[in-house]
Amino acid sequence: MITEETVKVLDKIEMLGEMIGNSDLYDAYRQAEQALEADDEAHLLYQAFLKSKESYDEVMRFGKYHPDYQTVMMDTRKRKRAYEMLPVVMDFKQKEMALQTLVDEVITKLAHAVSQNVKIEAGNPFFQKDVGGCSTGGSCNCSI
Repeated sequence: MITEETVKVLDKIEMLGEMIGNSDLYDAYRQAEQALEADDEAHLLYQAFLKSKESYDEVMRFGKYHPDYQTVMMDTRKRKRAYEMLPVVMDFKQKEMALQTLVDEVITKLAHAVSQNVKIEAGNPFFQKDVGGCSTGGSCNCSI
């Protein structure tokens, strides 16, 4: 049931999103994204990587028993590395990570403002900084 209080909270969350969207960090991210999209070399290397990845996926169906296993594995890694080492790609990844870190920090502060026991998605290593004892031996991906 949506109450007036819920609507107010959602409005504030929307304002927070707009603040992030109007930040210098977001502007830098968008500029890096546009530079990456406009870079022909990055596009060509990414397409070459994707083509190699198709071969990789086919080889992985059979694993190390496939006759081209080593060749395809090395080719895919080289193509991925060539793409990721382009300055425009590295800049984009750096800006993307900075923006993601800001969003992760906001989410963490919001969750912990409600309760220290609120579970936070642990897919990002940022959330694993304060990992405490976990009754399942760490396999639950929680950040308590």
